[in-house]
Amino acid sequence: MRVHALVYLFCSCLIAMLAAGCSSDNDTSLETISVSTSVKLEAQRLANVLKAKGYEVTSGHFKLYTKQDCDDYSYKVMGSCYGNNPAAPYILTVVKSWPKEYLDPATRYAFGYTDEGESGSFRLDPREAIVIFGQMPPPAAYFGLQTYLFTREDTFKTDSAAYLYIAANFPAMLNTFFQTVPNNDKRIVLFASLGNSNNNVVVQNQSGSFFNQKHYFVITPDRYMDQAVREALAEISVSGSAVFSEPIPSTTRIGLGESADEFMFLMRYAMPQDGGGSGTQSDKWRTNLPLAILRIRDPNTSRSPEPYGPPALEKRLVNDESWLASDLAKLVAEVSSRWGQPCTTEDCSDRASDLIDLQGEPISMIGPLCTEIGMNCVGDTQDASYHGTVNLDLDNGEVYALAGTLATETGNATYVGLSINESLRFWGAANIDSDQLKNTASAYSSLLYDSTKFYLYYFTRDCSSIKTLAGDNCFSITTDMIEPCTSTDPSECDHLKLAQRAYIKNGTQRGPDSTRTMPPYTPPYLLKPKLIKLNVPN
Repeated sequence: MRVHALVYLFCSCLIAMLAAGCSSDNDTSLETISVSTSVKLEAQRLANVLKAKGYEVTSGHFKLYTKQDCDDYSYKVMGSCYGNNPAAPYILTVVKSWPKEYLDPATRYAFGYTDEGESGSFRLDPREAIVIFGQMPPPAAYFGLQTYLFTREDTFKTDSAAYLYIAANFPAMLNTFFQTVPNNDKRIVLFASLGNSNNNVVVQNQSGSFFNQKHYFVITPDRYMDQAVREALAEISVSGSAVFSEPIPSTTRIGLGESADEFMFLMRYAMPQDGGGSGTQSDKWRTNLPLAILRIRDPNTSRSPEPYGPPALEKRLVNDESWLASDLAKLVAEVSSRWGQPCTTEDCSDRASDLIDLQGEPISMIGPLCTEIGMNCVGDTQDASYHGTVNLDLDNGEVYALAGTLATETGNATYVGLSINESLRFWGAANIDSDQLKNTASAYSSLLYDSTKFYLYYFTRDCSSIKTLAGDNCFSITTDMIEPCTSTDPSECDHLKLAQRAYIKNGTQRGPDSTRTMPPYTPPYLLKPKLIKLNVPN
């Protein structure tokens, strides 16, 4: 008995020491290893408690979604890289499958290679919970984590407003938004959010802090299992304020069989304060993720599950940007004039066009709405607004200027990203963040009431040829990113796509309401960015 007590005391002290860091300020690698070991030990303790209560428990691990995964797996398997946000690599889960859980060979490697019996996507037992926990990353502009409905046995609605609008106006994008699973045409790709995500603001509002702290997330379709996991966490001294639930709504088709819904999970971690470069604390966190994942199942099939109801999305807000509309029109006109390709302030429609509001009607790229009509929501989240362009040509001297309000300066975002995407693989190749966009319209300050409220950025093949006009606010789209078109069939050509994301409106825990963008909506409304098409001057 004395030996057992001493061993228990030693293990308890070891866990406490590891959780505290067990290192000096100058030994950050040891600190990271210690935290990871602490999380693993805690995962084992939690698993032991749950098993003692009669639950089945299995584990999994995490991986970064990289360009190599896109090239070698996602594009070959699914024909898409999902329009990833290039601000940072996504963090995905890989889980061990339950006995008799159907693994669709058509989506087996949709997110990269996994070992036999594991998958980056999964089905859910009606009496299951997934718990994800560990040390959260160093401070950043945003961190969010969310479960997605990936594929479903269904057909999409070709008579829906979104389908008809995209087919009529952007036919080249139709297969992006309405897609069957390659090699399994009984299923459609949805990649749709299920409701409100957990993010750094949500966690901080409940627990008081988020970054560099331990937190716990319970994902389940069963209220009973949510409570069971919370009780087990309490038994290993986890405070309830550090535990967060993500209910899987009753609108999903739960089960382990072939016809059940298929899910996946991802984390977004963007704009770390330390810059994210090699050797930084945020880079070390990504390299050696101090996280754990457990799948827990109640084997008592005589107990009826206790499902949640349908999703209830939080109301999203927006600061009034209508007072900046006339200055945005002036900026567009003046840019065109300085390039010797003028248009009037009143009408620059022949040179400038609005980016498409992907969350506004009729596209309505919002998870539950996408699910209703069988539309691919391409990994949406209510934490951001999305605006995007159609496919853009690059190899005939085109220059594109993107001008818009900078949401971090108007109070509508904590961070903004402009992503450079290629159309064929739908891969995000590069990102320009709000820190880089700040003051990029300063050359026009004499014309504008407040130039800090705007950004202006250029995209072309070779920025050196337009440096006199564009200055340093220009991004060169290399042929390594987007290959020149050599085919007579435009559908076989790679094109440039630009997208603007604005994350988390200040003072809220969700993104700005992009649906309030222009009349006839009653202000306040969010201005759409303007794409100005120019040509390299002779």
